[in-house]
Amino acid sequence: MAKRQPIQLPIGERLRHQRVGTLGKGLREMARQLDIAPAHLTDIESGRRNPSEDLLLRIATAYQMPEHDLRSAFSKPDSIVQEIASASATESQMVPQLLRSVRGLSVQQYEHLIQQARKLPKEKGGSGA
Repeated sequence: MAKRQPIQLPIGERLRHQRVGTLGKGLREMARQLDIAPAHLTDIESGRRNPSEDLLLRIATAYQMPEHDLRSAFSKPDSIVQEIASASATESQMVPQLLRSVRGLSVQQYEHLIQQARKLPKEKGGSGA
């Protein structure tokens, strides 16, 4: 018999479960900790709003959840992705191609690719240094 994969809850439900079930905090208490209005937190937990970059980081800390899980769930890549992808004309052209070509790699494959990339010479202004 095939083993069933657990169904992934929507991010709002996961947040609510973490807040209530794991952390034992009420909505108002958590909103106060995040320095936002309770209605704002309600909107995030119900899926009507996405957090800003700053709020996403505060949520990761307050809810004790991995930042990368929240980024994925809210479709908010780390700001470094945009920074690198728009740093130059070459990077604007090549970064999207690179990302499309590595889509779907395993964690081990990503780690190997990162190790390989770190070995590449860093050429600044064609000096080779």
